[in-house]
Amino acid sequence: MKTIAFINMKGGVGKTTSVVEIATILAKEHRKKVLVIDLDPQTNCTFSFIKIEAWDKLKTNATIADVLGMNRGFSTRDKEYEIKDAVLKNVLGIVGLDLIPSHLELTFLDLELGGVAGREQILKKQLDKIKDDYEYVLIDCPPNLTLAPQNALVVSDYIITPVVPEIYPSIGLPLLINRVRSLKRSIPQCNVEFLGVIFTKVKSNTRIHTQQLDAIRKTSVELDVYTFQTIIPETVRISEAAANNKPAYLVNPNADGVESYKNLVKEILLKINENE
Repeated sequence: MKTIAFINMKGGVGKTTSVVEIATILAKEHRKKVLVIDLDPQTNCTFSFIKIEAWDKLKTNATIADVLGMNRGFSTRDKEYEIKDAVLKNVLGIVGLDLIPSHLELTFLDLELGGVAGREQILKKQLDKIKDDYEYVLIDCPPNLTLAPQNALVVSDYIITPVVPEIYPSIGLPLLINRVRSLKRSIPQCNVEFLGVIFTKVKSNTRIHTQQLDAIRKTSVELDVYTFQTIIPETVRISEAAANNKPAYLVNPNADGVESYKNLVKEILLKINENE
């Protein structure tokens, strides 16, 4: 099982979209067994696979908040929560693609678990129970390095960082890399490595994007971080799909952005094989 955390310190960079499309393509085109974990309290990844009516039935005792041990007042448990109870099987009828949905109350995770010993390793202990069930686990992280993403980084083999080629994301990338490396020094069990940077929402006909592509590539080389060759273009087709609670792969399968994600998945698989 390979676990990949998708994270950037800045929001609005196509992080959730990348998780949704990559997971769908891995399951549909490559026949991989994939688990998506939505760790972002905004729940956008969750609602890309299920409707809010379905989430309403799960939110009391079958989300990532329960997996991480939050006591949200709905029940008192005498034993550890079973992660399998939060897994939605074959979302949208896609065989092999499962989801652990998020919860808005993840916002308070640090407050609730601040005094719990080993709090950064809760997700790792839970995932160990089902590690033989999946080939890939993709984790959608919030744009910070609080307790939820720390759990993701401790359990992950790799980090993928989506970046829009603009000025502020290029400044934030070194900050993220330095923070992750600092986290690894403070938590010996964290062995995560950067798999690479994905360029998303790229407008190839704008000078600022072209300039920043080159600048971020240069920065990445200096920081010893790979940049994927496949570029994801800015396209309204992908945004439209999210409004339908479905991946663009299902709604607009022939869109340029979907074709780019297909190529990106092939590149990701090759990169992982190179690292093994």
